Amino acid sequence: MKIPERAIVNVSVCGIFAQPTFKSEMVNQALIKEKVTIIDKKDNWYKAYLNHDKYEGWIHEMYLDISNKNNQDLIDETYYIERFSKIPILDEAFKLLGKPYLWGGRSFQGYDCSGLVQACASLIGFNLPRDAKDQVKSDLLLEVEIKNICSGDLLFFEENNFVNHVAIGINSFKNLNSKLIYSGEIIHSSGTVKISKIEFDSQLYGVVDNNHENKIKLHKIMRFKDGS
Repeated sequence: MKIPERAIVNVSVCGIFAQPTFKSEMVNQALIKEKVTIIDKKDNWYKAYLNHDKYEGWIHEMYLDISNKNNQDLIDETYYIERFSKIPILDEAFKLLGKPYLWGGRSFQGYDCSGLVQACASLIGFNLPRDAKDQVKSDLLLEVEIKNICSGDLLFFEENNFVNHVAIGINSFKNLNSKLIYSGEIIHSSGTVKISKIEFDSQLYGVVDNNHENKIKLHKIMRFKDGS
């Protein structure tokens, strides 16, 4: 397997260790959004150095967002913030970028996926239920087809017909080809509140941030009703 060359820290702070184990000495710390260059991998650990000072050590993979598809650039959040902040729910969600994922969370301490959506919707005047499985049924929303998705629409995902994740669409999705029919960007809470690229195949299974090992099934796309 090819080792990815670049990554970005996705938590407020994480340890950099002398060896690829939490039992070894912590020699430094990396902060959220700091960029690293990866030089080796062992199990779930990456040996990397911080780009700004070249300090080297081992970082666990759960603390990193990794670019590994044709060495493409990591997502530039500023690009999306500058272009889509005029959409009210996205403006609120962008303010929370980098907040940690927290099961049951909906505050500065952290957010789960439906807590993020509920909190942002509330700030723009929509009172959605707490859980994604109930949000998708809300009378405040109407269903739209993927070809008609717009900025601020909600994407609900399922596993075994049970809604288990929700995200906010950032842009209209591009139609690609027969294998990956739609591609676009979402903001959601997964590890942290972050912007992710998602690509859907013809069966509407989505690949998030090039992670082909864990595809997620689209359940429905819902839009806030005008005048709700």
